[in-house]
Amino acid sequence: MSGLLGWIFSRKKDLIRKLAALADTAAFYLKYWLAMFYLYIGMLMIQRIKQALSGFFAWSITGWMVCLVLYEAHAQSPSFLRAWQRFRQLPELRHAAIGMEVMDATNGKVVFQVQSHLGLAPASCNKVFTAAAALEQLGPGYRYKTLLAYSGSIQQQVLEGNLYLIGSGDPTLGSWRYPATTTESIGTRWLQVLRRAGIRSIRGNVVGVDTIYSTQMIPGGWVWEDIGNYYGAGCAALNWHENQFDIALQPGEHVGDPARLMGMKHAPYATPDGKPLQVVNELLTGEAGSGDQAYVYFDLTRPILFLRGTVPLDASPDFSISASVPDPAAYAAQQFRDTLLQAGIDVQGKALAVHLHDTLPAALTVLDTFYSPPLDSIVYWFLHRSINLYGEALALSLSHQQHHPATIQTGVEMIHQFCIQLGLDATAVNTVDGSGLSPANRVTAHALASLLFRIQHRPWFSDFYEALPVIHNIRMKDGYIAGVRSYAGYLQDRSGKKWIFAFIVNNFTGSSLNVRNAMWDVLDALKQSQGLK
Repeated sequence: MSGLLGWIFSRKKDLIRKLAALADTAAFYLKYWLAMFYLYIGMLMIQRIKQALSGFFAWSITGWMVCLVLYEAHAQSPSFLRAWQRFRQLPELRHAAIGMEVMDATNGKVVFQVQSHLGLAPASCNKVFTAAAALEQLGPGYRYKTLLAYSGSIQQQVLEGNLYLIGSGDPTLGSWRYPATTTESIGTRWLQVLRRAGIRSIRGNVVGVDTIYSTQMIPGGWVWEDIGNYYGAGCAALNWHENQFDIALQPGEHVGDPARLMGMKHAPYATPDGKPLQVVNELLTGEAGSGDQAYVYFDLTRPILFLRGTVPLDASPDFSISASVPDPAAYAAQQFRDTLLQAGIDVQGKALAVHLHDTLPAALTVLDTFYSPPLDSIVYWFLHRSINLYGEALALSLSHQQHHPATIQTGVEMIHQFCIQLGLDATAVNTVDGSGLSPANRVTAHALASLLFRIQHRPWFSDFYEALPVIHNIRMKDGYIAGVRSYAGYLQDRSGKKWIFAFIVNNFTGSSLNVRNAMWDVLDALKQSQGLK
């Protein structure tokens, strides 16, 4: 007996998992056989009605009842049930937490739910809250503006003063995603502005201005392994080239050999006078097919980057990774100063940055105002390419509407307030950033699905819907961080019925690809079904 108890105790998690799967299956079949019972009772009632009534009225009544009971009988999709059961048996999910909800896109009726009120890390599905709040509170036509200004005076084609780049939070400045925002386009524009102003030489500095946001660019809760890499770039009031630069790498001759640092493109400087950034390369050569396992780490006390991890033996000749920039405002000033020098405009000063608590001259002359693409275009790339920087920029922009200095924390609070205004449970969305990169975020599948349902009649909904990527032939946002996979979006089954779903898995082990494919199988079964009830 004690041996049996010991075996049960040792296998309790596995038994609980299997019992949960069995409970899901039992619930489905119970509904199915209830539908069969309704069909039987309905047919008996039809016979009685036909005996009591005759003519067109009787056939109308019985026809209506046949439709009703057949709908009940076919409400459950066996293919969906089988896909869900296979999913729950996946070895990678043995210790996982799973939340899923499916609701009717027309009336919001919940037709399927599993732990849909359990708070889980949503990864990048968190972006749907941020995007919706930004479209609602800032508006699809909202634009950021960046000022090119100067202090002092212009004397005989010489600027006796500083040149300033004054940011308002635009995350697209210098981005390659829009024709008007590329580094080349903006550089050409501002060079023309300076020449029209008669400036051929600058005696002062080029200064990047970041004074409207707090000094903390990185949200609390981000993982140290992430923040040195492009997807972990912090957001400032003045950003440039999405606050990232490229590092070219090549593997060694054999697995385990040191990987080679081939060069860096537009790397930030370590000092205002242009001293190169020091990079310590600790990368090794990984197995062929191992993929990009190279990561960038900041040093907390010195302007040094460490490269750690592996470069695959079969890396392509143009293999590179992208690192984040520690000080975006200084980086923008450095890059524009280089552009000026290359164009033949002498700059005698340095590239500097002004942050919160620093001071600016009282009088500045504005030479140019550069406007960003409209917010609906920014949201498109934000959701389509899952750009974390854009998420933090939107959260800061929401904060800036009411707070100075703007902070990610107050921006997230405004996102939460928007969710409450939509009627979501105040405790169902507990997030710390605008992008979902932090593993500390917690939301429920019900909150995700409810938001997607309730924004359908907002005037900006078409912008939101078109911004969602089409993944596996389903219009949905995806999310992925270590141990997390998530999907949330809209689909139509083969009968034409439209559904909203949210599907989150946390704490899986093993292959992320297997988990992804199993989740897709469940969604495919929903898409191929005749609907759920």
